[in-house]
Amino acid sequence: MNATSNLSLHHVRSVGAVVRDGYLLYTSNFKRLFRASWIYALLYALAFAWMTSRIIYDVLPLIVISQYPSLEVHWTASTADWILVAIYCLAFVITALLLAAVAIKACDDHRTTDAIQRPDHWWGVLPNKTVPCLLRPLRSKSYAHTTFFKGLRYFGLLFATLLLTGIITSLLTFFCELPGIIIGTANIKAYAGAAMGDPLGLPDYLSTLTFVAFTIAGFIQAYVHLVTIFPLYYACGTIAQREQLNKKFQ
Repeated sequence: MNATSNLSLHHVRSVGAVVRDGYLLYTSNFKRLFRASWIYALLYALAFAWMTSRIIYDVLPLIVISQYPSLEVHWTASTADWILVAIYCLAFVITALLLAAVAIKACDDHRTTDAIQRPDHWWGVLPNKTVPCLLRPLRSKSYAHTTFFKGLRYFGLLFATLLLTGIITSLLTFFCELPGIIIGTANIKAYAGAAMGDPLGLPDYLSTLTFVAFTIAGFIQAYVHLVTIFPLYYACGTIAQREQLNKKFQ
């Protein structure tokens, strides 16, 4: 049995095998997935950096200073600042969905051909080919209804897959975001000091450094998060195979 047949969707797998084969499918096809998704990953990283930077410099000061109600410190964010934060958050959600659509299309290709297709062009796969895969459950009410109730019957499998994948993803995300966390902590301490009456003490280049750090971290994070689709793909495949076996023995 070769590696392709080992990674075929049409097997009943344990939770450990679901997660293992999901990560193996992702890593063994990473070049193809990267070629298909690098533009979306870059947009994701930029949206993530813009969103996080705005939260740090517009929202974080309000949160920190609110912890010192006895001090006469006034730090407010304008309506335009809140609108920008909302726009960047929305852009981040949209780019995350576009990125997920690439992985879902790759899983759909693998389901039908046992292989993830290499994009023909260097710019990857256009949204008109990926977004329909993301929207398919919404277009078919019967598909969504059936999948939902099948998922309830196999809640343990799905929950354990999500839990194990979530733990791995959280650990990897923490290491990706470590530079940004350090910068964010420095900002919190600076704002806390300002609330106590000290000079703000943040260098002028820190906002640019924050944006660059979160852009790099966001690009890496995009591919850390992209892998979570593949264990769920195999979990759904296991559910489908178990349903077929149940029908045979009925």
